Amino acid sequence: MGENYKSRKTIVIGHKNPDTDSICSAICYANLKRKLTGEEYQPGRAGHVNEETQFVLHYFEVEAPELVENVKTQVRDIDIRKTKGVKKNLSLKKAWNLMQEANVVTIPTVTEDGMLEGLITVGDIAKSYMNVYDSSILSKANTQYENIVETLEGAMVVGAKSEYFNHGKVLIAAANPDMMEYYISKGDLVILGNRYESQLCAIEMEAACIIVCEGAAVSMTIKKLAQERGCTVMTTPYDTYTAARLVNQSIPISYFMTTEGLISFEEDDYIDEIKDVMASKRHRDFPILDKDGKYMGMISRRNLLGAKGKRLILVDHNEKTQAVEGMESAEILEIIDHHRLGTVETIAPVFFRNQPVGCTATIVYQMYMENNVEIEPKIAGLLCSAIISDTLLFRSPTCTESDKKAALTLADIAGIQVEKYASSMFAAGSNLKG
Repeated sequence: MGENYKSRKTIVIGHKNPDTDSICSAICYANLKRKLTGEEYQPGRAGHVNEETQFVLHYFEVEAPELVENVKTQVRDIDIRKTKGVKKNLSLKKAWNLMQEANVVTIPTVTEDGMLEGLITVGDIAKSYMNVYDSSILSKANTQYENIVETLEGAMVVGAKSEYFNHGKVLIAAANPDMMEYYISKGDLVILGNRYESQLCAIEMEAACIIVCEGAAVSMTIKKLAQERGCTVMTTPYDTYTAARLVNQSIPISYFMTTEGLISFEEDDYIDEIKDVMASKRHRDFPILDKDGKYMGMISRRNLLGAKGKRLILVDHNEKTQAVEGMESAEILEIIDHHRLGTVETIAPVFFRNQPVGCTATIVYQMYMENNVEIEPKIAGLLCSAIISDTLLFRSPTCTESDKKAALTLADIAGIQVEKYASSMFAAGSNLKG
């Protein structure tokens, strides 16, 4: 769990209707956390960027944080099982082996470009074994000879693996050749032993394919006649009984897979919206698609039990009413603020830094200093702008000496003259020109 946990992204975000301090502190604190940990911290915003903040970001050539409308737990936040998608011509035997290897009960079929096509389950494979009375199921399923050869662990003697068995029934040549001509029809697939007369009879009765069992060699005469008559010939090391039992496992999964009424979800879907759908269906596994409809993986109801909420760091607020939507389902890791204590509740203990200063950016500046992290000019400009904005250029009654010292130090790093810059910034926020 530890490695997976560390790889998760953390969103650093301010309050709704964000002001300059909320936006700039989120950007700068995310930058500090990345430098200290090497992990992924993404600044976010819980609303529109106002004109004053737009001026600041444009001035220092910094992109606005991504809009985060809510932080409810999504499919992308849970562990998706990366069950590989397969092609629909895969044999039942191969599908079963894949299920056993991956310890899954459902495998998705996908197109060449990765789009979900259908699902094959253990139940579907079990049903295929119940069709023991349908001797034509192999041809109805349009089974490729390549599947038959692989399933029987055999070898192709005459014919092409790329061809299909698509007409006739499957039968075992257990009777004398004199009797065989009465039940072999044109296009049949005949399983037989090392008996020249039986092989000859099957070919003369226009069988589509003969399977010679127990690894017996096929004579040149039979090969030549088969080529002339267009009869496929293959051998298998299995005896006739075993070959007859195995041959239906070469049927492509397309014949039994489900393609209609598939229930799938997208990675952006919210857990609280899909869990009721999952509970109402008898399926154990559900495919997950990306925004382009391409298959990504599978989830089950069990995955929801281990769902992890988004990781958040709140800056410039600690009131539930001011927080981004869905915060109650998120995992709050830290709170950095300069306001009174609010109503945010957390599941576990958090790092909470709250100081009686005029601006959250002042606290962020102090944390850069405490950790000996160099402040680059752009970051300095954002922090200084936030302090100027929140303290009304040091005129606010909440402004402290710490705010003023921090702003002047940051202004030097950013290369700005505080009074002149503040005038332009406030003018932009007031929609004034000139």
